[in-house]
Amino acid sequence: MLVSEEELLRSGFSSAELQAVKNNVESYGGTLEQAIHDLARRFSRMIWIAAIFLAIFIILVLFSSGIKIIAGGISLVLGIGFMLLAQPPVLCYKSWRYWRAVQS
Repeated sequence: MLVSEEELLRSGFSSAELQAVKNNVESYGGTLEQAIHDLARRFSRMIWIAAIFLAIFIILVLFSSGIKIIAGGISLVLGIGFMLLAQPPVLCYKSWRYWRAVQS
């Protein structure tokens, strides 16, 4: 499959976001298709990790004391915050949405 800039712009990427992806490809190598696929996979992983964090928090609420619920909630929020800082969530979401549309 060949990913083109025009398709990405039509699917919701802004020109600045597309330029950021292209700069990354130029700096670190690879193709535009690989970069979009990697960003889409990052979004999927981020959703799975957030779901696991939510399950852990639900278990804390059901089986733990008040102070542990508060401490666990704060640590899970910080974990999700660090996860969002480590990757561009908007680019990942748009890549995931584009990749899903192209695959179907």
